[in-house]
Amino acid sequence: MNASKTTKKRCLEIVTRSDWAGAQKVVYTITRGIKEKYGNEMDIEVACGNGTGVLISELEKIGVRVHVVPDLIRELSLGRDLRTYFQIKKIIKEGQFDVVHLHSSKVRILGGMAARKLKVKDIVYTVHGWWHIEQYTGLKRNIFILAERIGARYSDKLVFLCKRDMQKAKNWKIGKETQYAIIPNAIIPESAIKKGSLRRELGIKDDVKIVGNMARLDPPKNPVRFLETAKIVLNRMSNVVFVWIGGSTVEDKLGNQVEEWLEKNSQIADKFYFLPFRKDATELMADFDVFLLTSDSEGMPLVILEAVEHGVPVVSTDVGCVEEMIGIVAKSDEELVEMLSRTLHDQNREFHVNWTYDDFVSAYYKIYKASNKGVAKDS
Repeated sequence: MNASKTTKKRCLEIVTRSDWAGAQKVVYTITRGIKEKYGNEMDIEVACGNGTGVLISELEKIGVRVHVVPDLIRELSLGRDLRTYFQIKKIIKEGQFDVVHLHSSKVRILGGMAARKLKVKDIVYTVHGWWHIEQYTGLKRNIFILAERIGARYSDKLVFLCKRDMQKAKNWKIGKETQYAIIPNAIIPESAIKKGSLRRELGIKDDVKIVGNMARLDPPKNPVRFLETAKIVLNRMSNVVFVWIGGSTVEDKLGNQVEEWLEKNSQIADKFYFLPFRKDATELMADFDVFLLTSDSEGMPLVILEAVEHGVPVVSTDVGCVEEMIGIVAKSDEELVEMLSRTLHDQNREFHVNWTYDDFVSAYYKIYKASNKGVAKDS
């Protein structure tokens, strides 16, 4: 019994925030999958910033140890970032981790440097999309590309969610192709969800169609495009409402823009519902007639996988891995409107995702298992 424990490989997942967004759900899915399927071979723990703490509570429910990094925040802060480096280094050293898996651009630098300093033999970085680069142009974009090139030196494996994201890394000369791997996201299978919760809560009649999105009110999600698309569709048909579930967990600016837009378009404001973050959001999504993704940038959105699982047709902008997921996307705002209008009239479009939760967990397990056994030591 003791011998088997000493041979277990130890893995640490690190993510900046502890809320319940895409990267955090991926961390949870990996952690739960490794614990359930390979717990006899591998110990897995998580380090994260404070945030809302939903990720922390969900991990604790399944018996996963969580290390809170007090100074780890999304925004740049020289003093706090320096303290974060030493806090992460201490966690890695005391935990004697063999694998460190990084899940954001900031921790890929700070966590990667700390892990490399301690001679961790396997440092993995999953790229959850390229918004931190694509939101900029010119010199600022080049600076962030350079930062990613430097960060790649502190990773042994770079994991992309699809071919498109990997090709961008090649174009930007980030890392070496020998470091590259593609592991698409997956979601934990759920039992069939009974529809009706959202309609009952909002008092929406059965003959009214619901177009929805589930995301933070965050710049890359572009909620204003959601509103503008809806406005055009409402000029064509009246038996439809638009629901956004997520709230503003990043900044209030977008929330204010949404309020201003609704005031300016008060004649149709009653067609919109903006709900805060909800733990039961996926259950509410089952009532959507169409899922409308209006983002400017994405990785491989878990909400698309959740919509597909519920049989909800998806209309999306051409972002991230979405085209590889569902086969067809809108190449312009005008095309987005037309696709949504057609889908509302004909909801027989079906999408199937062949990549499963078991495939996803197995792929990461193989990367972790292939790492060289290393003991963290200061140097």
